[in-house]
Amino acid sequence: MIELPNETEQETERTQSYVIFQLGGEGYALEVSRVQEVIDLGHLTQVPGGPKWLRGVINLRGHVVPVWDLRIPFELVVDPKPSRAPCVLMVETQVASDVRVNGLLVDRVSDVLDFTPEDVQAAPPLGLGKASPFVRGLIRHQEGFLLVLDVDRVFTALGSTLTGGGI
Repeated sequence: MIELPNETEQETERTQSYVIFQLGGEGYALEVSRVQEVIDLGHLTQVPGGPKWLRGVINLRGHVVPVWDLRIPFELVVDPKPSRAPCVLMVETQVASDVRVNGLLVDRVSDVLDFTPEDVQAAPPLGLGKASPFVRGLIRHQEGFLLVLDVDRVFTALGSTLTGGGI
């Protein structure tokens, strides 16, 4: 006899986990599968001549990892005296055929939540400012929305700024 999964098991198989984080007063979501870890912001080594949204590089277990601040290219509010220290999401990105680890400076990580594909609505073509091309969708959450970030597009654009393109 073949046993069929019940509805809750089917629903669990269809959900995707997202890391929920705050950046410049906005709520964002990123697939858990893309986040390797969350670390406290430690010592950053500045990169002279780098773009202003490259905050620096960190040593992560012997590997040099760039740390990016998306508040600047997204034109979000940068709090000069934040109430808490920012943290860094270590995210896996794919630019062309190259898989890399990049640090994403965020104000705070608040949760890990599960959503179904139906919960993710298409992003409107206008109204999200400079972040528009980098948002894959919106998730209704509490009183507002979470912006689902497309990190591959973000880091492809960030990489092109180093070779003459622009974000």
